Amino acid sequence: MRLLLFTLSFVLLSSCSEYATVVKKGTLDQKYDMAVAKYKKKDYVRALPLFEELLAAYRGKEKAEELYFYYCYCYFGLGQYELAAFHFKNFTENYFNSKHSEECAYMYAHCLYKDALPYYLEQVNTEKAIAEMQLFLNQYQTTIYRDLCNEQMSDLRKILQKKSFENAMLFYKIEDYRAATISFKNTIKDFPDVENKDEIEFLIVKATYMYARYSVDDKKEERYKSVFTEFKEFSNNHLPSNPYYKLAEELNTKAHKELTKHQQKKISS
Repeated sequence: MRLLLFTLSFVLLSSCSEYATVVKKGTLDQKYDMAVAKYKKKDYVRALPLFEELLAAYRGKEKAEELYFYYCYCYFGLGQYELAAFHFKNFTENYFNSKHSEECAYMYAHCLYKDALPYYLEQVNTEKAIAEMQLFLNQYQTTIYRDLCNEQMSDLRKILQKKSFENAMLFYKIEDYRAATISFKNTIKDFPDVENKDEIEFLIVKATYMYARYSVDDKKEERYKSVFTEFKEFSNNHLPSNPYYKLAEELNTKAHKELTKHQQKKISS
């Protein structure tokens, strides 16, 4: 064990010493070889400054393209997706005839995908990532990245769907039932393939019922009738076997009874 630890320590020290020597006194070829070696070992922290120095030395020369390609991926490997996106996009603009141009165009969109924020935060990056992926697919219609793009766009749309649904639920929880109803409807309109569509349609019925129930007397009749409309829409879309059907039906029945009481009260008064 002691021999093994000594050997590993010696190798590590030698490796660090060799790297430091190349950085300080190495030729451009030695620095290139070291940069690539570190890159292949995923030691992007050490590879990046070497590639940066080499890019300055080879600026305007043919080798700069290959160096910049590695440089972009170093930022990606470090998880610096915003910087990686900037450089991948810059690569496609400066080396548009490169054999790597399609890959870098995809990686630009992929970095935006990786940089998308959780649903409860601002979703500008998510929307931008979807737009750029669609733009990439339009530009490279036979790309090998098509399936990946479609999968990733689906992931991003799910984030936006959840954001939209949670915004509607927030209105519902604070008892702003009119805003909740509008927001639930917008979720279905914007995301017709949303997974919990039946739940959302039930919540539309429920929010409409709650809005009618707590309305002023002058508005109750009109708003209870909206419950009947929403339940009819729900029942047209779902069979009685749906888990939300009975609940929606009960709300519709309550709305009928409460409307009848309200009308009788108006007549007697």
